[in-house]
Order: sequence, then structure tokens, then C-alpha cells
Amino acid sequence: MLFLKLLEKIPFFTKFTIEHKRMLAESASFFVPFKKGEILIREGSVDNTLYIVVKGSVQVSKEGVPGEILATLPAGSVIGEIAFLTNRIRTTSVTAMEDSICFAIDRTALDELEFAIQLQFKDELINILIGHLDRTNVTLVDTKRQ
Repeated sequence: MLFLKLLEKIPFFTKFTIEHKRMLAESASFFVPFKKGEILIREGSVDNTLYIVVKGSVQVSKEGVPGEILATLPAGSVIGEIAFLTNRIRTTSVTAMEDSICFAIDRTALDELEFAIQLQFKDELINILIGHLDRTNVTLVDTKRQ
């Protein structure tokens, strides 16, 4: 019941049916706790797990910029979507800023889910990638104007 309540608060899962959210919530293996300071993703690693922060917050850093936090991401944030979709090497590290819970799924686990759930995951990831592209385009236009 706790996991279902957490999923219902996360924008990524808004368009999932209640039945699909229940199915996901019933699999406790999808919900991974992280202690404050624990690393979710290590830059340079090869792993295709997608993380969705359902409770807590995380920070993003890069070895080439030591000591600087690139982003602080709250509950609802989706992390690792590029590696999840492309099997690329991780380009940043992600660390729990506080005790957190993430919904974590890799490609193999996704492929074992009901087809309608797989499609919804892919639709949500497409929307996230479009958002990334839109923000990149705005940044490029702003840079050229300067």
C-alpha cells in the first residue's frame, strides 16, 4: 500500500492505470532504498537501470567538475533514461542527498512486464527526452543571441 501511495504522487506514473500502478507497487523488488550519501549511479559504469525518485532527493555530479553539484533532483525526478534506452556508459554520478526510495527498473525487468505497461514507460520516456531536447534548443538559441 505504501508503494502504491508513493507511485500515485509521481508525475511519471500519472497516465498509468490504477491497475498498472498496483501491479508495479506489488513488486517490492522495484523499490530500492538508498541511505544519505549512497551512490545510485557511478560515472563511467555500464548499467541500464532507470531510476525514478519516489521519496527523498538526489544530487548529480561529474568527475570533470569536482566538488560541484550539477543538479539537485527531488522526488518525481527520472534518472538514467539515456543509459536505460541506449546502454551507454554513465556520464554522471548520482548520490542520495537524504534517505531516499527509488523505483528502479532495468531493460530486462521492463521486458517482462505486461505490454501495455511497457508502452506507457516508453511513452513517458519519449516525453522526457522531448523535454530535454526543448531545453537544449532554448539554451542554444540563448547562447547564439549573446
